[in-house]
Amino acid sequence: MDKLGFISELVKKTGISTEDGEKVNEIFESNPPIGDLGGIIAQVAAKLGIGEEQAKGIVEKAKEIIGSAILDKLKNPFGKQ
Repeated sequence: MDKLGFISELVKKTGISTEDGEKVNEIFESNPPIGDLGGIIAQVAAKLGIGEEQAKGIVEKAKEIIGSAILDKLKNPFGKQ
């Protein structure tokens, strides 16, 4: 999945704006979602001006999207993106 696909899917699943989706994407590009997500959740909350719980929901959806894209790539490594 490319950057625009990720943002589009995140907007669809969370209801955030495309602009906010781009901000979340920037955070995930700078901080791989491995291990403790507290820092990522705090960054999302600060950058979007939202509460920690809402940020946690957005981060969880983003992780699901990334995980799904990885599984799709593993299942079909030479297929279309």
